[in-house]
Amino acid sequence: MKAHTFRFRMMLLFSTVVGVLLAASYLAFGALLVSEIHSQLNRQLLETARPIVADLITDPNEQDVSKLDIPGEYFELLDGSGRVLQSSTNLASPLNLTALGPRTSHPIFGAATTGDGTSLRAAMIPFDRGAQKLALAVAIPALGANRVVDSFARVALLLFPLSLLLTAGISAWYVGRSLAPITALTQHAAQMARQVTKRGQFWTPLAVPSTHDELSRLAETFNQLLQGVDSALGQLRQFVTDASHELRTPLSVLQGETELLLSKPRTTEEYRQALSVCHDEAKSLTRIVEGLFTLSMADAGQLHLACEPLYIDEVLEQACALVTPRARAKDIAISRELQHEVAYVGDEAFLHQLFLIFLDNAIKYSPPSTGVQVRLERFNGVVRARFEDQGIGIPSEHLSRIYERFYRAAPSSAGEAQSGGLGLAIAQAIVCAHGGTIECASTPQVGTTFTVTLPFPSPAESGLPQRNMNKN
Repeated sequence: MKAHTFRFRMMLLFSTVVGVLLAASYLAFGALLVSEIHSQLNRQLLETARPIVADLITDPNEQDVSKLDIPGEYFELLDGSGRVLQSSTNLASPLNLTALGPRTSHPIFGAATTGDGTSLRAAMIPFDRGAQKLALAVAIPALGANRVVDSFARVALLLFPLSLLLTAGISAWYVGRSLAPITALTQHAAQMARQVTKRGQFWTPLAVPSTHDELSRLAETFNQLLQGVDSALGQLRQFVTDASHELRTPLSVLQGETELLLSKPRTTEEYRQALSVCHDEAKSLTRIVEGLFTLSMADAGQLHLACEPLYIDEVLEQACALVTPRARAKDIAISRELQHEVAYVGDEAFLHQLFLIFLDNAIKYSPPSTGVQVRLERFNGVVRARFEDQGIGIPSEHLSRIYERFYRAAPSSAGEAQSGGLGLAIAQAIVCAHGGTIECASTPQVGTTFTVTLPFPSPAESGLPQRNMNKN
């Protein structure tokens, strides 16, 4: 079976509902019209019969009914058995009153006909004259009333299909107009599906109707969704490009060294030097891959922390001790101002990696014979670690992008960063996983300060005793 469009189904639904409502309305209105016409005729029959019945009761010997000859009005006087005693002069034959039903003690109304088949509206009014039970039959032509009903039926039969056609046309126009944003959205989505593999931005904003209804909100939501998809796709493309660029250098070095070794026999020292270069490049590859794995776990919300009680000042002290030889090689002094025995609950390995990232960057981007200052303090329910260097600084236009993967605000005189361009991105993931924040303040050619703020647990949560809180 061929599937019809949503527009056609909505038009069919509207037309069906309106058709049923119109049919019910016409039938109800027709029934009310017929009932009202009959009520008017019944009142007219009672008013006509009232004086005649009164005369028949007060003057039983008069032939009042036989003398009546009123145009458009017919009368018969019947006894208790239904035999006609008197009839009006204008009646050529008795009235056919079988449709009035059985005789009752109250007036009854119904249809009647004359001998020539003329349709009448009749009333049977029973009354007593002494001990005699009589009934006066009064009838008037119903042709005018029937014409009114017939005219209404013809008008209804004419208006019903016209109303359905008009309803179908209006519903088709209105549904089409209402579905225009969805049609445009479908075309827009199909166009973007064709362009999604192309470079650059693959979408343009969808026009939002000014009606501020559900469809306009749907269009706005799709605009936001597509903007997010476009941004994520751009980041993914850039990430793949940058990752390929970062991995290309160590792989090229490894390939060059191995080709050089295999080109001819080498001495033991040459093999040792080549293997040392390969080892360094393999370590660089390992750091990049581990960084990518950490970030992918963070993106998926699966960066699980092995939280345990620890003294965060000891973790920071170990990180400082680890980078001290590298700092001495550049004649950079690392001064520490650490609050002692600051109990914390967190992942020691990740916190150690976090501190190493900031210390490595501070040493890497600082000129020789300068200093790096490290502070750690606890106050107002937070732990704050600050890393301040006297390096080349970061221009203000780059501050918003320094946490992007493989993004470097300034070239390093010492070569590639140890983290492979992922350091600050990993640092932000670790800090966010611990529920903290990172702030950066930098002045070019003056220095950069990174401040890490972590929520401080209560002594009961830390699981470690609090003894001495004095600074060095």
